[in-house]
Amino acid sequence: MVISDDKLNRRLENKALSYLARFASSEANLRQVLSRFGRRKCWPKDADPALEDKFLIQLNQAIDALVSRYAKLGYVDDAAYAHGRARGMRVRGTSGKKISQYLLAKGVEEEVINQTMDDDDIGSHDAEAEAAKTYARRRKLGQYASPHSRSKANWEHRHLASMVRAGFGFNVSKLVLFTEHDE
Repeated sequence: MVISDDKLNRRLENKALSYLARFASSEANLRQVLSRFGRRKCWPKDADPALEDKFLIQLNQAIDALVSRYAKLGYVDDAAYAHGRARGMRVRGTSGKKISQYLLAKGVEEEVINQTMDDDDIGSHDAEAEAAKTYARRRKLGQYASPHSRSKANWEHRHLASMVRAGFGFNVSKLVLFTEHDE
């Protein structure tokens, strides 16, 4: 054994509590954070490299136990994390596609993501159009662009491409960019 179980558990718990005090997290994301921390900070510099496999097994077991305990205590809740992040991203004008990709990258299961999109009405056409308007207003695209910007050649194509790259559908992008809006 490279490091005692008590010392490893204590260091991982301190890191987990510190991280969760600052950031909301999914279970998979917390596992990644703790794994990186454990490999970087808990592996002794003078340890025998032959013992690294045993250390990694010990580390993963400690992380699994800690994350499952925190999930039972409610410190880590994938559904609540997904709902909070999705609502916050939608308010900032993020497309449903980008929200889904972000949550998937953070380790939230697809079933939880789909439930979040349905529960919060994030996946609806109206919500997508509203987010597209917010995005266009923030990026000064379409009718929100300055007259000087709209006088440049191919501005329609550039603005439409920006909306599509942001994850909005072609029809929603056209609707938002080429329709007069009330300010």
